[in-house]
Amino acid sequence: MDRDQPQGNPLLIAARRAQGWYSQTEFAEAFNLRAHDLGERAAISVRQVRRWESAAPPWPRPDARRVLAALFGKPIEQLGFVPPHTGTREDERVNRRDFVTASLSAIAARPLPKHPAELLDAAPPNPLDRVRAQLSHAPADGRPQPPRELARAVGAAKRHVQACRYGVLMDGLPKLLSSVRATQDHAPNQPDVQGLAVHAYHVAASLLLKNGDAASAWIAADRAMTAARATGKPLPLAAASRILVHAMAAVGHQRDALQVAVRSADTFTQHVRSTAPETVAVYGTLLLRGSWAASVARQPANANALLDEAQRVARLSNGEGNAQWTAFGPTNVALHRVSIALAQGDAGTALNASRSVDVAQLEVTERRAVFWLDCARALHACGRTEQAGRALLAAEDQAPEEIRSRKVAKDLIAELIHRDRLGRVPELRSLAVRAGVGL
Repeated sequence: MDRDQPQGNPLLIAARRAQGWYSQTEFAEAFNLRAHDLGERAAISVRQVRRWESAAPPWPRPDARRVLAALFGKPIEQLGFVPPHTGTREDERVNRRDFVTASLSAIAARPLPKHPAELLDAAPPNPLDRVRAQLSHAPADGRPQPPRELARAVGAAKRHVQACRYGVLMDGLPKLLSSVRATQDHAPNQPDVQGLAVHAYHVAASLLLKNGDAASAWIAADRAMTAARATGKPLPLAAASRILVHAMAAVGHQRDALQVAVRSADTFTQHVRSTAPETVAVYGTLLLRGSWAASVARQPANANALLDEAQRVARLSNGEGNAQWTAFGPTNVALHRVSIALAQGDAGTALNASRSVDVAQLEVTERRAVFWLDCARALHACGRTEQAGRALLAAEDQAPEEIRSRKVAKDLIAELIHRDRLGRVPELRSLAVRAGVGL
């Protein structure tokens, strides 16, 4: 509701939007997730965000100050907050202590080295290691949660994926997975809990795939399948099959992934009802994922047949939607025609297909960013460097983290800069700096 309101506390509003939280609801969810990860007993509502973004924001409580400092990586005075008493050294010491405490909590401070070899030999920590640990050896030390509370946490994680807020997601996902595992152990025969586990492991697999770790994503997808079977319901099983197909194909087992997609779609067909949008959405996205698997398996006829079937199914939906977190609808099918043409090595067909995509109809941020990234890849393949650079900038405008963190985007930036030797697209250099691509 506040996308275009510049008044109030401009420093906090600008910092929030820079993180990709364009609504106060998204900010509140990110704050609560970080508080949960830091072990702080602080939770806020949209009403509290409104107060903080007012022209005279109240000074937050100590626990909220620590979460804010960790969330934005800066003292909260730089977010437009003014301490109730200013100008004394004691205030400065308190403010500095809040920031340092939050920073230490956020980065989980490590012991100082005792020998240079500790710095030379030790690999830098990978934030995804904590996610991988929850898929393998880490104990489920989280506490069981009531289904309603767990559903809120899983829903927030799903929204982070679709909004491309990968940094916040990466911070909170390990604790969420630990809670999911503990709740599964506590209530193994409760279908609702197992259904939430399907979504949680789907999130984990998606994040790992985005970061190029297909092997770990396959483990997460298998966990989703195990939870789906425990529900005894066809819908979660079809939903889990979709991420399993993606992970298997990404590992290199494209033909097997295609067989899983076709078999799962055939099994689920009898449960699809036009009066049940969630069944239409899951069935349609399973067909799309199968079409992609067929493309990378070099079976274009099967890929096109599955894509055409998905287009037919999309007519059963009520326009665009996001049932079961699928973003399935006619526009998403049109977007997949671009992606699948690229997967088949046909950049010209991909560009022609892109003309029929109405980007404004794509409700999910991640889908819009992927569309522009696919356009950039197709334009680059056709030798249109300047237009490819502009498409990349459009993708970054939609979802900065999608472009600045994904290897496929970084590789494309590097290739475009190498081709643009005359500097006709100067914005590419600044984009490379933001994405951490060496010049």
